[in-house]
Amino acid sequence: MLTVIDIINRVLGYFNVADKPKGKAFTWVALIANFYLLYVAIQNLRYPDFRIRGALFMLAFVVFLYFIGLNFLYYFTNKTTKFDISPKVEKWLGSNAAKKTAVENELRTQLGAAPAQGVFSQDQLLTADVTMTEEQQANLDTLVDSLVKQGVLSLNYQGLDDKAVGRVAQETQQPVLAIGAPFPLPFFDLQHLDSKLVITGGLNALMAKPLATVDRVGLLPVEAAQRDYHLVVANVFLIGGEQKLLGRSGLRKEAQPYS
Repeated sequence: MLTVIDIINRVLGYFNVADKPKGKAFTWVALIANFYLLYVAIQNLRYPDFRIRGALFMLAFVVFLYFIGLNFLYYFTNKTTKFDISPKVEKWLGSNAAKKTAVENELRTQLGAAPAQGVFSQDQLLTADVTMTEEQQANLDTLVDSLVKQGVLSLNYQGLDDKAVGRVAQETQQPVLAIGAPFPLPFFDLQHLDSKLVITGGLNALMAKPLATVDRVGLLPVEAAQRDYHLVVANVFLIGGEQKLLGRSGLRKEAQPYS
């Protein structure tokens, strides 16, 4: 059983599979393997010399069946049971609850990292409105694919299951992005290209390409902002892509262009 689960884990590891679908696959494998354990227990109980071993196998079958049943409730329904001892077991084995709570809080606040191009006071920071051409959108999509392949960016909702994602969506009343909180690009720059302010970005300076054109800085058109201020870029965040939001019957999934 462990060998089959390890094989499935390795195969799914080649794909960007979220924890819940992977958990469903493991649950089905465990259920099938557990009934093989029942078969072995019955065969041992048939013979007097092996009945103690058979009884131990039968006990193991019952224990595994209990936890497999909990997995079915967890992965295939939104129900819980008062007989669930898994939180206590998780506590005994060491829990990552603190990490999950931190991830949920990050998604609630939708805060990314601090400015990466230096330290700025709050009155020095302004948001910018940008537009994207088809070529720039294609460049950004290619960059996202590269970030995922390099393992820098994950599209699994930071490892949170649907229940946790639903809590965040309920509290914020906003879609929850598969990338998590707005993701800071590893490299970005602000350049004057063809009398326009263009944001470039990439995995590094050698691979940077145009990603967006600045239209407004704060409340000012970009032309006025350039006359009145010395403009630099403090940070560039990635948003969009696959996301989950609250629907009438629970979470629904949709996709938006990256921006």
